[in-house]
Amino acid sequence: MEPLISVIVPVYKVEKSLRRCIDSLIGQTYQQLQIILVDDGSPDRCGEICDIYSHKDKRVTAIHQRNCGLSAARNTGIQHAQGQYYAFVDSDDYVAPDFISFLYTLMCEHDADIASCGAVNVEISGKQTVVDKDRSVHVMDSHEALERMCYNDGFYVTTWDKLYKAQLFEGIRFPEGKLFEDTGTTYKLVDKASKIVACCEPKYYYMISPDSITTSAFTMAKLDYVEMADNMAAYIMEKYPDLRAAAQRKQMHACFSTLCQLTNSSYRNKEVERNLIARIRALRPSAMADPRTPKRDRAAIICLMFGYHFFSFAWQVYFRVKKG
Repeated sequence: MEPLISVIVPVYKVEKSLRRCIDSLIGQTYQQLQIILVDDGSPDRCGEICDIYSHKDKRVTAIHQRNCGLSAARNTGIQHAQGQYYAFVDSDDYVAPDFISFLYTLMCEHDADIASCGAVNVEISGKQTVVDKDRSVHVMDSHEALERMCYNDGFYVTTWDKLYKAQLFEGIRFPEGKLFEDTGTTYKLVDKASKIVACCEPKYYYMISPDSITTSAFTMAKLDYVEMADNMAAYIMEKYPDLRAAAQRKQMHACFSTLCQLTNSSYRNKEVERNLIARIRALRPSAMADPRTPKRDRAAIICLMFGYHFFSFAWQVYFRVKKG
């Protein structure tokens, strides 16, 4: 008999897209599922929709709690999970019919503790972009997987594109009250794993919305990304000193990502700008000496050498061209 797999879905203010998400899970080719819908105090009809599905399908459990944030909702789901394996799906996203079976088969074939798949970015307009076109299967130990995560090289910090053995979560939970909780958690799970397998066959559909963490207006809470990346880098450098350059690349990415969000804001926060630029300058020698530093990082470093205004202008041009 197939083992039970628990799929944890945090739910908040996604009334228009929630049914699509749940339907994609109910319709999985892998049927032995426990689908845990955690209504995180959503002020719309999400809680009601969760209850409707729990009455229609015995595999669906609806849990209601006061609003505590994404991490707390995931942690609540883990507390109620009964499966031998865990998967996480965000409630505004949806998955391919063989999302679970693909990951479970991949995990079994390679006797892995974590399996990951590829994703498709879906814009409001309906435009879809495959994140990674490599379809090769990569079998890794935690050392290689952490290195790939730092460089965004076919294996990522995202929680939702993976299947995990449940025991990996013993002693590990998502950081409550923080944004970018994936960056603060996934590396710990990866380091506990003996073997990880990744294949970027696209099975997860990630919705790009104007109010997502990465696309919404800058707030001071966005600095959580820098904090989470610093924690991740410190952990990696202490345990794997040879991955120092990779860990610093993750820090660089967090600083640049946050600085780019500032350039998209309607106001300037000069203190934050100065701090981020100082961090980037300190990391610059390591990044420029590292042959694995992506070309985009190198270009951003060079642009910033000409000053914040030039960097901001170059980023705006790049952003418009990329967006098409």
